[in-house]
Amino acid sequence: MLANLSKPGTHQSILRIALICAVLAVAIFIVDIQSLPLGVAAGVAYVGVVFIALWLPSWQHTFIVAGGVSFLTVLGFLMSDPAGIPWMVVANRILALHAIWLTALAGTWLIRSKRKESDADLQQAEREADRARNAKTRFLQTASNDMRHYLQTLSLLNGALRKTVTHAKAREMFVKQGDALAELSDILNSLLEISEFESGEVEVEITETPIREIFQQLQGEFEFRAHAKGLQVEFDCQSEVALSDGMLLARILRVLLSNAIRYTDNGRVGVFCSNESGGLKITVRDSGIGMAADQLPMIFDEFYRIDNDPAARNNGLGLGLSIVERSARLLGTTVDVESELGKGSSFSLLVPAAR
Repeated sequence: MLANLSKPGTHQSILRIALICAVLAVAIFIVDIQSLPLGVAAGVAYVGVVFIALWLPSWQHTFIVAGGVSFLTVLGFLMSDPAGIPWMVVANRILALHAIWLTALAGTWLIRSKRKESDADLQQAEREADRARNAKTRFLQTASNDMRHYLQTLSLLNGALRKTVTHAKAREMFVKQGDALAELSDILNSLLEISEFESGEVEVEITETPIREIFQQLQGEFEFRAHAKGLQVEFDCQSEVALSDGMLLARILRVLLSNAIRYTDNGRVGVFCSNESGGLKITVRDSGIGMAADQLPMIFDEFYRIDNDPAARNNGLGLGLSIVERSARLLGTTVDVESELGKGSSFSLLVPAAR
């Protein structure tokens, strides 16, 4: 019970408990001055009101209630018509006042002691969680460089061997191997990026960011993968310059473009930038499998994967769009989605334009 009492209530709960105490105290006072001159039952009832007040989040609140019912106890004694032995009436009132303040003081002390213990346990748990999180982050950062190096080496070897192979079956196997290496690289990047968000190490640096440079970088990364699937890929950008964090913006577009290629079997994938009244609108559009309307509210959840395409269902971890949503939030923007099942999807975000 004390553990429950030590939890701070909401503003609405405070008002509700205070109202209950006020109503009970007034009701006891009315009964006291009419039919309980000895104050025994009234004193017990007032102690009950103070006990209820222990649910208030601050000891000052409890003491205010205790002071109020103490005043009503004395006032009830003065206003009632005492019967019986006068010294007994006075003694009952004194005992009632002692019980009221003993309940307030002892109850508050116990609750505060319990709260301190809970806070200490919580702080210890948070420190242990921070140590575990930092250890995981250090491990991933240490291992990521070697893993990325080997993945890059394998990708280069795959591309070089693919050019020398003339047999159709062997070429198809190398294409599938290249796709697997690309998926593995995406998974590794997703894990590292989620780890950065969880550790709080992602820092936002707003600078003038040429959109064309980001598009050229993405084109070098994804054009070969799109052509390997027989897709047309288009990057349309003039000389727009965004006022944003270039790394986070590139991260968002990289995930969106990777998903667009993954879930598109034929047609085209495009990345566009246009001037809007509020800044620059960057859009990644595809002609892929699309999504149903009931899936759209969930696509930014961690580990959520659409199941429209059995071939793509087991690809990735479902972390990409969660990374997009977190990155966009850091940039102070949101990602808008338009999609129709079987007809493709469009993801767009608005970023400030540099003057």
